[in-house]
Amino acid sequence: MLTANAPTSTRKAVPIFGLGQQARSPFLSSVTRINAMIESNENGRQQVAILGMPGLSTVTTIGPTPARGIFVREGEAIFYMVIAHEVYKVTPGAYRKIGDLATASGPVWMDENGVQLFINDGLAPHIYTFASEAFDPITDGDYPTGARGGVYLDGRFWVYVVSGQNKGRVYASDIKDGKSWDGLNFFEPSASPDSIIAVVRYASDLLILGSGSVEWWGAVPSSIPGALGFQPSATANTEIGGISELGHAKSGQSLFFVGHEGGDVGIYRANGYTIEPVDDPGVSDSLTPSVAISAICTSYSIDGHSFFQVTAPSTDYAVASTWVYDGHSGQWSKRESDGLPYYRGLFAVSSGGATYVSDAFTGRLSRMDENVYTENGGILPFEVTSQHLLKEGDHITMHGIQIDMENGVGNAVEPGSNPHLILSVSKDGGRTWPIVRHVSIGRAGQYLKRVRAMQFGAGHDIAVRLRITDPIPRRITGAYLEMEPNYA
Repeated sequence: MLTANAPTSTRKAVPIFGLGQQARSPFLSSVTRINAMIESNENGRQQVAILGMPGLSTVTTIGPTPARGIFVREGEAIFYMVIAHEVYKVTPGAYRKIGDLATASGPVWMDENGVQLFINDGLAPHIYTFASEAFDPITDGDYPTGARGGVYLDGRFWVYVVSGQNKGRVYASDIKDGKSWDGLNFFEPSASPDSIIAVVRYASDLLILGSGSVEWWGAVPSSIPGALGFQPSATANTEIGGISELGHAKSGQSLFFVGHEGGDVGIYRANGYTIEPVDDPGVSDSLTPSVAISAICTSYSIDGHSFFQVTAPSTDYAVASTWVYDGHSGQWSKRESDGLPYYRGLFAVSSGGATYVSDAFTGRLSRMDENVYTENGGILPFEVTSQHLLKEGDHITMHGIQIDMENGVGNAVEPGSNPHLILSVSKDGGRTWPIVRHVSIGRAGQYLKRVRAMQFGAGHDIAVRLRITDPIPRRITGAYLEMEPNYA
């Protein structure tokens, strides 16, 4: 029974993980999520659950050289991959070469018209005919020399020219035939006198990313001058431009791209005929102009979440990075591969409800699998870092940390038969992490195991980090710091 003079407990259980902006400097904001996604959570005090991203299982490996491009037809498990100068037809567990290109490096663009696969390396494009399996160079003299890109829209393949006398033009093939071209079948985006960075199919239009503008072009029902019948679909946005030739991808119903405005690089989203920033300090800080020009973007879906991914490839760990934007939660997170400068999944394609990725460092093709917790047998790290925990300048006494998660899911054999999570605590705002605890998650069947660690001392600027590397499910439904103010 409490008396009138009995002290009142000031202990609180404070949620420590949740939403928050990412940042490159831990002192500005220590919130990070690595290979993690956000899901709404109706139970408990924490309004979101944090789930691990899928692992990777190997489909096929074609040597040590990474693919320059990959294509798959919806509903099929037949992939077309360009590795160095060779083009391969790939099926699970097998592959065979179908042709050679003139170049061994640089981007490759591929798209189909239902009968033909257009493959362009920017020098000598080819047509692969699905029915006959013929691999033929485009020899039409009207094909624009050195044209780049390659998308299919309204019965035609479209390419663009960035140098020479035809610079700034977008050319189209003849209807339903990528081998036949007419030198008069072109249009010139002209909202501003800039160069073309990329031509992208978006809904029923071609979206032209210029170095300082964005234009939409589409077919019109009425007859207008020119054989193509194409004209601008909307007023161009001349304030924002593209920066990377492969720095764009469609995710959900939106098109995302790496762009710049007034010298500042960021991520932008086209919604209909409007452009809006999808900003986050950590992403913007990572994409300096010198890095962004080489950015590679892709997209994929996981359990109803549409992800846009942007990779800044580099051998320098200080500048390389991979970020993903979740269209479901509106949150950014990082993707990492153990021991590599950035995430190994570079180009993603989907077919039959499954997502496949080419490896950024080898000739491997992998399948994303939500029931796999490794990357092709290697470590798949999972990490979440809290925001700064402050108490108006006073010290906080940390009595304990409790993690609510799916436990008792240890594997029958190693690795992961007695899985642990690693809890780290920083008392200097995320600069250093001197306190490290390895906490058991529970062997197989230990479903009532409490994941808890005690006695972390006190501090005035605290951050908490959770990391899992064991190959087990990663499903965090709540994480709480049991604390009280310390006025000493």
